[in-house]
Amino acid sequence: MPLFIYTYEQVIVPIRPCSEADVLKFMRKVFEKMQLATECIMVSLIYLERLMTTSKIEIRFSNWRPLVFTSILLASKFWEDICFWNIDYCDALNFYPLKSINRMESEFISLCNYEIYVSAELYHQYYNNVKEVFKTIKMQTTGG
Repeated sequence: MPLFIYTYEQVIVPIRPCSEADVLKFMRKVFEKMQLATECIMVSLIYLERLMTTSKIEIRFSNWRPLVFTSILLASKFWEDICFWNIDYCDALNFYPLKSINRMESEFISLCNYEIYVSAELYHQYYNNVKEVFKTIKMQTTGG
């Protein structure tokens, strides 16, 4: 006769999709704490799109934080003259343990086929495209 009688219950965890505000708040926290250049935003966008196209990974509510975090980490290492070590991100932000950050960085680069170089032309192409998107949004919200 067993000492404990128990049953398994299905626990329904509500799925809350992330909003634009969630992403902006997360990115703002990383950029402010680590004092990163604003150009890293564009480079991290390039890395995220590169990841999605080379590895067929979709950004979803369950993986957007580590993907965005890792893209920012790599962008800062690519763009900044004096870059932070992974332990600095670990200590300053306390999002992930160092071992996880190292693993995420390694996997991200691998999934991008080790293509992390961003040319000036590609950067300006993304910059101009993002500028056009914001101009369109502004026109739609202001009605003219």
